[in-house]
Amino acid sequence: MDPPRTLFVVTLWRDSKELLQLRHDLYGSDAVKKERAVNKVFAWRLRKPDGLPLLLDSTADIVDVRLQDGKGVLKHNALRLLYATALSRFITGLADTQIDLTRDKPSWFSPGKSLQLPLPLLEIRHRIVHRHLPSLAELKRASQDSLDWLWEWYWSQLDYAFGTAKHDNDNGEVEGSEVIREKLQSVLKTYLKERKSEIKARSKDSKAAETAISTYNLRYAPTSTSTPPARIQNSLLRLLIDDSMLLPTDKKLGFSMSGAFLIWDPILLALCQSIVPVSTLLMSMMGAMNAPSASRAMVNMEMDPVKEGLCEWILHILCSDEWGAHQARKLTEDTLIACFSAPTYWNLKVAEGVLEDGDVANRTEWRAVLDAARSEEVEETGADGMEVDVELIEEEALPVERVQEKIQGPRKVVGLWRSRPIGWVPEGWEDDE
Repeated sequence: MDPPRTLFVVTLWRDSKELLQLRHDLYGSDAVKKERAVNKVFAWRLRKPDGLPLLLDSTADIVDVRLQDGKGVLKHNALRLLYATALSRFITGLADTQIDLTRDKPSWFSPGKSLQLPLPLLEIRHRIVHRHLPSLAELKRASQDSLDWLWEWYWSQLDYAFGTAKHDNDNGEVEGSEVIREKLQSVLKTYLKERKSEIKARSKDSKAAETAISTYNLRYAPTSTSTPPARIQNSLLRLLIDDSMLLPTDKKLGFSMSGAFLIWDPILLALCQSIVPVSTLLMSMMGAMNAPSASRAMVNMEMDPVKEGLCEWILHILCSDEWGAHQARKLTEDTLIACFSAPTYWNLKVAEGVLEDGDVANRTEWRAVLDAARSEEVEETGADGMEVDVELIEEEALPVERVQEKIQGPRKVVGLWRSRPIGWVPEGWEDDE
C-alpha cells in the first residue's frame, strides 16, 4: 500500500500574518494603508488571475471604489458606474458559487449560520442590472453593507481558520457583529442614563460623554489582529442612526427635537473630535433619511417622522451654535451637492434649511438651483400633491383602427387590446424606407 501523499496548497500570501495584516489595512481608517493593501491584491490578481478567493477579490474592488470616491476627483455619474460595477460583480459572483459555498462550508461555522446575502443587496443588484441605476447614496450604503457582510462571513472567520481567535477577547473567542453591537449598546445605554441624571441636576459639563468615549477607546484600541476601528465605527453609527437611538422613542410628525439634541449633543461632539468625522456622520444620516421606509404601511415618505427627525439632526449639525466648531463651508457645500445630486423630498428640505440658516457662500446661486429642483419636483407630482411615477403615466387608450400616423417607439396605453396575428401592421402605417 502506497504511503499517503502530502497535498500542498499554494497561496499568494506568504503566511497567515500577511493575510491578517491585509485584512486590518483594508478595513482600517488609514487611506494610505488601504490603497497599499488594494494594490497588493491587484498584484496578486495579475500573478494568478484564478487564484484569488472571490470574497477577497470583491473586498479589494469595493474598497478601491470607496478610495476613488474619497479623493473627490471622479464625477458623479462615473462614481455611480464604478460602485454599480463592483457591487454587481460581487453579488453575481457570490450567487453563482452559492451552492458550492454552502456545500463546502468550513467546519468552524456554527450549524445555524447561513451563507445568504441580505435581501437589500439582492434588490440593489437587480436594480443595477435590470432597472434604473440607483442613486449614489444608495450605492454607497450598499457598498458598506457588502463590506460588513464580507467581514462577517470571510475576514472574521480567518481567526478561527488560523487559530488566532485568542487575540480578540479574554475568552478566546472572536467578537462577531452581534457581540460588538451588544457591547456598544451597553455603552450608549449607560451614557443615556448618566446624561439624563446630569440634565436633571442642571450640570453644565457632561462627564457622561467623557466616560463613554474613554470606555470606547479602552475597549476598542486598534491592534493588527483585532477588529479594525472602521468596523466598530460602522456598528456604532448603525446603532445611533439606523436604530433611531438619536430620536425620541415616541417621535411624531412635527414634534420638537430639542430634547434629543440636549441628550445626544455631548457624545456626538466628542465622537466627532477623535473617532468619527462629521462628514461621515452626516452622510450616514442622509443615507438613512433617503432609505425606503421601514414600515410597509408608510406609503408617503413625507409623513415619516423618523425621516423628519434625521432631517432636523442634519440641519442642527450644520446650522446650530453648539456645532459651530465643526461647521465649515466646504462641509456645507458638500452637503448641498449631495442633496441636489439626488433631489428627493427630504434632501430638498435639508438644502432649504441650510440655505436659510447656514453659512453658505454664493447663496443666491444655490437658491436658483433649489428653485429649479423644486420646479422639477412639482412636474413629477399631480395637482393634488400625490406622487406620480413619470414612467407610468396613463395615456388615453386609442382604438387600433384610428392609428393613422407612424408612432416613433413604443407607447404605454390603458385599455384592452384586440388580438391580432403576429406581424400584423395597422392600416396607415408605411414600410420603413
